[in-house]
Amino acid sequence: RPGEYLPVYGNERGTKMYHIILCDDDAAFLGYMRNKIIEAGLPRDEVRFYEYTSGEMLVKYMKKLHCCDLLILDMQLEKMDGDAVAKVFRDAFPSATLVFCTGVYQPTTKSFEAQPYRYLMKSYPDAVILQEMKAIAAHVIEKQQEPTVIGRCGEVLIRLNLEDILFIEISRRGSKLHLHPSKLEKSKGKKLIAEKKVSELYNQLKQHGFEYAHNSYIVNLRYVIELKNGELKLVDGTILSVSRSREKEFKSAFVGNVSDRY
Repeated sequence: RPGEYLPVYGNERGTKMYHIILCDDDAAFLGYMRNKIIEAGLPRDEVRFYEYTSGEMLVKYMKKLHCCDLLILDMQLEKMDGDAVAKVFRDAFPSATLVFCTGVYQPTTKSFEAQPYRYLMKSYPDAVILQEMKAIAAHVIEKQQEPTVIGRCGEVLIRLNLEDILFIEISRRGSKLHLHPSKLEKSKGKKLIAEKKVSELYNQLKQHGFEYAHNSYIVNLRYVIELKNGELKLVDGTILSVSRSREKEFKSAFVGNVSDRY
């Protein structure tokens, strides 16, 4: 059925696949962007595209998409606009790369809440589009190379991607992993413990957006939405103290992380 599940290119050989969603009501532009992504450096046989011509169509079939590395989303869609689609998408894929693409539409506060990586204007010259797509492709490749963290729940071991984790705190044995709401729901609220100490995990994750806010915990900076008066707020509403000894370094890391994203 049209739009339900549309892999244009891609196969299942090997374990590395880049899952890319394109959503635009202009079918010709979908084809153009698909070609630019391949031209930008992502291997054709390692890419799987999913194409949708309306926001409602994408949202309807999002449950069938078990993973996503990149969404390129038109901001001007007829019924469900890009901001509304982006919110649903971000809840489902909290750390996937989001790129807004538009003709004349201006971004709003809601647009920034969805944490887009880039804004592309359809009026850009072909060379500029390609240059932007090369930066986007490099970013997607880099994100797939991020390390993972092993959590234990009883006798069960669970491999977590970095987007699954809000923060990590000291525990009597190893470290306690606090999960993103989307992952927490899927794990049925079970508590996960990593065998490594916080200091060991920090050495592994500091180059990937984790920073000490306090000697007792490190925080995933991508999920910090507010920082003021010695406290930080995470996307799930959690409030954590930022110690005086860590405040300057944490603020610097937070500002740098925001700059990288925007």
